Amino acid sequence: MSATAAERILNAAMREFAKYGFAGARVERIVSRADVSPRSLYYHFGSKRGLYDAVRERLSAQHFEDFVRGITDEPLTDRLLANLDVAMTPRWQTWARLMMWEALDGGAGSAPFPDGTVPGDLLAIRAAQERGELDPDIDPHVLTLAFIAITFWPTMFPQSTKRLTQGMPRDELLAARKDLVRALVLGLSKSSG
Repeated sequence: MSATAAERILNAAMREFAKYGFAGARVERIVSRADVSPRSLYYHFGSKRGLYDAVRERLSAQHFEDFVRGITDEPLTDRLLANLDVAMTPRWQTWARLMMWEALDGGAGSAPFPDGTVPGDLLAIRAAQERGELDPDIDPHVLTLAFIAITFWPTMFPQSTKRLTQGMPRDELLAARKDLVRALVLGLSKSSG
């Protein structure tokens, strides 16, 4: 079964907005890639802004489905390692780039987490502190920020990552980041004893 026009438009728009941001994205490229007329885009989404909002909504919903899990009994290391794997998927790389563009545009909705939402990793870090896995004196907000940076920096800044790692191959870099996460969690748990 082939994708509907609206689905093809959304898929094309995700790539366009991730690559160029809202301001740089062009309706002409989106409709060409989706193989639809501009009229079809406006029929389904009303405007370029309406399409952007639909893309953001879809990616955010998928984001929360994958990452913003509630507190679980899973060890923190396992959760953070799983995050690294999920962040390597094309959908997540698109979401990360879109969030970077939103941050650059500086709009009110530029944060990946809506007001009142607590990132699942922050909840997991607090739970790990309560279970004794991590030093309770470490600020969980700053630690969440550090782990998010380890997870998303290579996607958001691929050229800098390549220079910093001297061109390390993608699989090797992923393995090194996983080793770092394991070492950090282990080291932060030792600091409490």
